[in-house]
Amino acid sequence: MNLKKVGAVVSSISLLASLAAVAPAFAHGAKTASHVVKHAKSKPIVIGFVPGVTTDPFFISMEYGAQMEAKRLGVQLVYEGGVTYSPSNQTPYVNAMVARKVSALAIAPTDLQAMIPPIRNAVKSKIPVITVDSTISDTALLASRITSNNAQGGAAAADFIGGFARGKGVVAILSPSPGISTDKARVAGFTAELKKKYPHMQVVVEYDNEQSTQAIQLAQDLSLRFGNKLVGIFGTDDTSASGAAEGIRASGKLGKVKIVGYDAEPAEVQDLKQGLISALIAQKPMEEGMLAVQYAVAAAKGQKVTKFVQLANVTITKANLAKNAQWEYRSTI
Repeated sequence: MNLKKVGAVVSSISLLASLAAVAPAFAHGAKTASHVVKHAKSKPIVIGFVPGVTTDPFFISMEYGAQMEAKRLGVQLVYEGGVTYSPSNQTPYVNAMVARKVSALAIAPTDLQAMIPPIRNAVKSKIPVITVDSTISDTALLASRITSNNAQGGAAAADFIGGFARGKGVVAILSPSPGISTDKARVAGFTAELKKKYPHMQVVVEYDNEQSTQAIQLAQDLSLRFGNKLVGIFGTDDTSASGAAEGIRASGKLGKVKIVGYDAEPAEVQDLKQGLISALIAQKPMEEGMLAVQYAVAAAKGQKVTKFVQLANVTITKANLAKNAQWEYRSTI
């Protein structure tokens, strides 16, 4: 999410092709009319794909996987999104896909509740919808959900910080918003694991509204509030993690407060190399993109698909970075 951005690829069916398909009906009557219906059923499959935002490495990596799979399957991919992670920004893109009458729609919803109406509209228009990365609360509307195992990722972050701190001290969670399904699951996984294995640790949750400056300030405030008791910060997305790292460095607590971030974006990987971040919980956005297109094509053909898929995350540290280079996110297609 956790928060993300990619470029767009748009194609259209030519008017001449449409006329050529329809014209024989006028010359050959009822017999040819059945041919026209058969031709319409075999029309090219067009998959609409709406990310949370564009140009972010997570979604660039996802688009790369989606493009690869679309090419392999011989289908057209229309990948479009905005530059702001919000329902008001994302909804027009969903509506445009519905107006375009895409064969199926893959989407990374920007809010659990607010994106239900436009997705319901797509479903009412006979367009199968698959959520990828994030989702909506009304999952009955969906043909499938594809995401990383966010609860497992949160638990992995808790184990890293809890093990380092030997089960003592205060640990903070910085997250963009409580309304994003992926981050919500990461927070839940982290707190559940900490309660189970490190019950004596205190957990504090703060929200930075996807603003790096706010994440920096929150990290500094946490350092002042808890002093030496603060042993770690878990940033549930790239903005929260990088902001926490910068705030802790400014507070003079670098090395004493362990930062665990989510994702493996280029800036985060650089922070890991420099020792600002101690560990990254990396997702597999390229694989998510590939699966989303694969499932969307199947759903467009009326085939059944797996209703819920979770991909395992990878914990990356400076020590094992070289062995996990394949999970670093892309900055270009």
